[in-house]
Amino acid sequence: MSKAILIQRKVAPKVIATIPLNSPLHVAINPNTNRVFVTRSLDALAVINGLTNRVIKTIPIENAPNRLVVNARKNRIHTLNTGVTANPTGITGSVSLVNGATNRLVSSVDVGKDGAAIALNAANGRVFAVNAGSNSVTVINGRTNRVITTVKVGDTPFNAAVNPITNRIFVSNHDASTVSVINGATNKVIATVKVGSGPDTIAINPLTNRIFVANTNSSTVSVINGKTNKVIKTIRVGVSPNDIKVNVRTGRVYTANSTANTVSVISERKLAVIDTIKVGSQPSVIGIDTKKNRIFVVNASLKLSRGTVSVIGGCSNKVIATLKVGAQPSDLSVNSKTSRVYVTNSAGDSVSVIRS
Repeated sequence: MSKAILIQRKVAPKVIATIPLNSPLHVAINPNTNRVFVTRSLDALAVINGLTNRVIKTIPIENAPNRLVVNARKNRIHTLNTGVTANPTGITGSVSLVNGATNRLVSSVDVGKDGAAIALNAANGRVFAVNAGSNSVTVINGRTNRVITTVKVGDTPFNAAVNPITNRIFVSNHDASTVSVINGATNKVIATVKVGSGPDTIAINPLTNRIFVANTNSSTVSVINGKTNKVIKTIRVGVSPNDIKVNVRTGRVYTANSTANTVSVISERKLAVIDTIKVGSQPSVIGIDTKKNRIFVVNASLKLSRGTVSVIGGCSNKVIATLKVGAQPSDLSVNSKTSRVYVTNSAGDSVSVIRS
């Protein structure tokens, strides 16, 4: 613990590079290859060399690539593309597979309507596309990029998270105020758990088998026991928690409360809020450097010409830096191996690189 405190005092977080990139949306990292992957909102996936901070490849992908996941062990990138075919009942999405060794598009496959999120089981390589307009999850073989099956879930699924140890997939159904639990071995829903109003993002501690669900409308976090699939605690946090992350090394859970302009800190041991930290305007995305125990919060106010990132020391629960990035930052990803943080600035046509 003292070493973590020493690092926080001596090495200040700093923006060290700004990489020009048109219309960046979401970002994910392969820490094994030190490659950074950024979806461009209309037509491509950009590949950044994390050592040089330069774009080394732009891979054309049709149909508006949006969210993405990286299978670091297999060096595969999967993008959820949200603009394939429009009709009165929604827009059919697709998932594209990119080979990270060759930086080439392998194939694309259609999924359900109004794609909202994508998740990965790193243990078996399966990919899960969340289809908000179809009330379903499409299960994809990550190696072949072929659809295995489609699983019906609750009304308007918004997000999903995977526990690779138990092979369970948890899907937040926003309009139903429930979480669907899918058995990854059978691809069947084995439980439907009632949570708070408007569940959105989900964080999992696979070591304790606890699932944390951010309920945006009721400003609460539902804690689910992954063994029993029962809610064991409902925790009041700040107004409109938009994102939730867990640091498995410290047992702390963090919510970005977009209307309150705060971050709530939850102790997993106590299952209670132990601190509330004031950050910037409209915090929306959280990332954690587990090595340095620092928490990075994207403040995405549309009213500001430049966005900011609040950096919180995990030992002190205090903001240790506020860093200016580009306009309307939309996503953030942390490489704890290299102590680098990447922020996509959707209106600033750039990616900010932060030294943690």
